Amino acid sequence: MKKLILVLILNLIFNSCAYESQNRKKLISSFEDNFGFKPPESIKKIKLKNRGYFDFEVHYMSFTYDSKVLQKIIAYDQPLNIAESNNVKFGTIIEDLKKDVNPPTWLELPNKNVDRIYYKNDFLDHTFSEYYLWTNKETEMTYLYVHFFD
Repeated sequence: MKKLILVLILNLIFNSCAYESQNRKKLISSFEDNFGFKPPESIKKIKLKNRGYFDFEVHYMSFTYDSKVLQKIIAYDQPLNIAESNNVKFGTIIEDLKKDVNPPTWLELPNKNVDRIYYKNDFLDHTFSEYYLWTNKETEMTYLYVHFFD
């Protein structure tokens, strides 16, 4: 039994990885990889966490809200659906996000300060993928969550 537990722990360690940063300068290329353009100076903060285990990956990003930048991202990431705060889908997305057992400490789930969530599902050539993008009006931060299985 002890051998099995040791094998499981070693397997988890060697088949998983995580990266987290809040260094804007180092994250410019990650922002560009996600959205197809470098962040303008109006994006003062960028935060990132990538996590992968075995056959799935989770990607989190947060950055300072700028309405022009958000519109450019929305245009780049089409097609996107919209879940308004008074919609059942909005609540379903929040419940999905709550299931994540290891989000970054800086991640703020959509709440009363979020009017809409932009989303899409099964958009990658994987067995499963989901994309959520929202802005918290109070903190003026925009959040991206991408999750997929290979």
